[in-house]
Amino acid sequence: MSARVPLKEIALNCKGCNKDINIPIYVDDLKTQVGGLWQVSFLHDDHVITLLLDKNLSLRQHRASTIARTSREEVSARTSADASAQAASTAAAAAATPSTRGEARASITLMLKTFGNNLEYVMKPCMTGKTVIVSGDLALMEIAIATLKMFVHKKELRVCWYTETFVDPRDYDIIGIAPSLRDYYETEVNLSIDQKKVINGDECDYCRKVLKGLDKMNETKAANELKDRIKNVYRSLLWMHQI
Repeated sequence: MSARVPLKEIALNCKGCNKDINIPIYVDDLKTQVGGLWQVSFLHDDHVITLLLDKNLSLRQHRASTIARTSREEVSARTSADASAQAASTAAAAAATPSTRGEARASITLMLKTFGNNLEYVMKPCMTGKTVIVSGDLALMEIAIATLKMFVHKKELRVCWYTETFVDPRDYDIIGIAPSLRDYYETEVNLSIDQKKVINGDECDYCRKVLKGLDKMNETKAANELKDRIKNVYRSLLWMHQI
């Protein structure tokens, strides 16, 4: 199999850590538009860089979203940025289609840092086939959805990466939604990035054990360990009773 070749590499100075970096842009990164511009998210150290690119893939704007925002100033800055993005989004709503994306950036350690023990409440719904809604910061939404896919073994989940129009939750396993749609999915399991919690989730002691200790590992080790633990769950004939 030939190596993936980026369409372009964007050179920039990261606003999160002040480092000069190059970000490769692949064709399967171009799936979300905001105000007629392509929005691409890139995981860099402990923060996420969001790029806005024009049709020629020229950089128009970029920002960095840190994982933990605790100060009033940071919360205010984020709210203003989100409001600006909403105002700029005057283009047609992105069509809701299941993704055929071959590779997506997942980060179990990032999700554990963001949600802590709350992550167990969304793990069981993923494993047992309930629809999960993901809402909040677009910069983290792709990473969150890709990470949820790690909770299942040998099953291709039906994913709608992002939609601004209502889609039937019976048609998808995971749906990323715009904030304006939250009321339509109030009875579904919701991974709220902004609130850093899971709404309508299921408590699960066994899932807690599966996730235990992963936050103390680096990303590669944690991802491999999670994969092995999930395999063990599915190999057990009693796994449905255990969770």
